[in-house]
Amino acid sequence: MKGISSVKQSMDNQHPRHRLLSRRLMLGSIATSAMGISGCPLAMPQTLPGDASDGEQTVSVGSDDRELATLVRDTLDYEKNSRGLSVSINGAWQIFHGILAYGSEFLIDTPSGLQSAVEYFKAGGVCDGFRPRLGDRFDDGEYGFKVDMQASTKVGQGHRDQWLAVVAQAGQQRNDQWKIDETTLTIENWLRQAEFDVPLNYEAEFSWTLIPLSFYRPSDYRWTARDGETYSTELLVESEVLRDLAASVCGGTHRLIGIAYALRNRVTEGSAVTGIWSQAKDHLAAAIEMARVNQNPDGTYSTAYLHRTGWCSDLGESLGTTGHVLETIAVAGDDETLRADWVRRSVVKLCEILELCRGVDLECGVLYHALHGLLEYQRRIASA
Repeated sequence: MKGISSVKQSMDNQHPRHRLLSRRLMLGSIATSAMGISGCPLAMPQTLPGDASDGEQTVSVGSDDRELATLVRDTLDYEKNSRGLSVSINGAWQIFHGILAYGSEFLIDTPSGLQSAVEYFKAGGVCDGFRPRLGDRFDDGEYGFKVDMQASTKVGQGHRDQWLAVVAQAGQQRNDQWKIDETTLTIENWLRQAEFDVPLNYEAEFSWTLIPLSFYRPSDYRWTARDGETYSTELLVESEVLRDLAASVCGGTHRLIGIAYALRNRVTEGSAVTGIWSQAKDHLAAAIEMARVNQNPDGTYSTAYLHRTGWCSDLGESLGTTGHVLETIAVAGDDETLRADWVRRSVVKLCEILELCRGVDLECGVLYHALHGLLEYQRRIASA
């Protein structure tokens, strides 16, 4: 495998101008295809990106856990400090993907200055694509917290309950307060609205709904939705398990992540893993095995995600597919899988790709899912 150390050596052997030119040529396809409203620009003026070789780590698959952990930490820190978003320029699609990766540590430029994106929105802040409103009034007089869909815009919420799933993964608690104008609600209000609206999920994409359910409800939770029917976490898990991954967005990786969080909640409770839960476990194991079998020799995952082999020279596409698949493995894999050489190889390669992309604006969904994958991998390895 061509590790970071060999990339550094080949770049160091070039004249600085030739090295810069080579990088620009290699990254040209990213710069032209990932721009526009979905791009994540470099931060200004707090940090200016250095050359890719500055302070870089020389890590290979055979390196020990501490070296790999240092590489991941340095990659996460660099990307957090070298890119910046603003509510006056960027939409919720970009900003909430940043929150997914960095939680309350993700800073954005607001009318009040630089501040935590989470805290800005909690205090009632808005931006294009995130203008929540009061939802349904429930029998106890409480209102729901409603966020509208703006599918395929790359500005607002592209999937039902997507932003609720993001803040759940970012560490928000059920009683944390979020304001709509002058009305103070909580994550509980947001979750109740999501549960009530399950019959409106005509796309049958329940992975983003499963994530907050897995963070805030027991695995056997049931509720009555707006159509008067009873729904349950198990029912949504079953729906996701039965879906065709190859025909799903991002190769089905989001479906797998929703299932994985639900199963993790089930196991953490000490509840029996039988019936649909046993099927979910097997489903995840089969998907991870597909990722391993179809992994490319250079450590990237298939550009077809899981379902067949696939490779291309476009770093933007490799970043998107490898990042999404690693994110899935980091959430769904067991400790043995995360320490396997083939997974470690993908972690090193993903850090290498991100290093090569320094100085280039990237599509925020691609970038921050990759970084979230590294973050989840870091957390899992640290706690193993």
